[in-house]
Amino acid sequence: MRRAQLYLWSQARTHHIALHEFYVEQMRSRILSQFDDLEGQADRHTEEAYQQMSQAPGYGEIDMADIAEAAYDKGSAHYQALTDLRKQMLLGGLAGMFHQWDKTVREHLERELRHDFDGDKIEKEIWKAPVADVMNVFEQFGWPVKALPCYAKIDAMQLVVNVYKHGKGRSLNQLAKLYGEYVRDPIRQWMPEGMAFGLDHEWLTVTDEHFGQFADAICDFWQDMPERLYFDLSTASS
Repeated sequence: MRRAQLYLWSQARTHHIALHEFYVEQMRSRILSQFDDLEGQADRHTEEAYQQMSQAPGYGEIDMADIAEAAYDKGSAHYQALTDLRKQMLLGGLAGMFHQWDKTVREHLERELRHDFDGDKIEKEIWKAPVADVMNVFEQFGWPVKALPCYAKIDAMQLVVNVYKHGKGRSLNQLAKLYGEYVRDPIRQWMPEGMAFGLDHEWLTVTDEHFGQFADAICDFWQDMPERLYFDLSTASS
């Protein structure tokens, strides 16, 4: 009996996990850490605005309470701008994390499948296939990856990334239906879970905790993948 094999070398597994963990650590320490004290940054911006306005020519003719209110408004606007920027950085980092995993999985499959199948055909099929179809390859080799908890998180992560990149559309509707915790209207909280009517991509909500859960799911994926997977070529269609 001739069998095709997917082999995950132990050092390759270690490398994939280390590369992923490095990305996550650098995102947190170099990017997200810059937004750790948003309230303090906004307060300093308010103080600086107050000082500038109170020292401007003709300030004495302006009620100091009005100056303080204007400075407060500038500080509040600065806080909101920083909050929005942090959200963009978090989502951008999540997108990079997902795409790094996605490319690594496809590279692994293409390399392994080339041993037993036509290389040109494998390259085309692996790189154009949706992620769900790529996971089906593992299923065909006997690894029920879609039944694992990590897959649900990775599936949700892909939808989050699609909504971040494209806004409204099929991914937003699916995300709200399947993983409603990532789609939260700040005003209309009474909407039923999964309700797609009136959805807005601005409702996309990803927290630091979510980011950590997604990161853990990728680690679990590589940890859970069996070292060797086999497919009986006699069962393959001609």
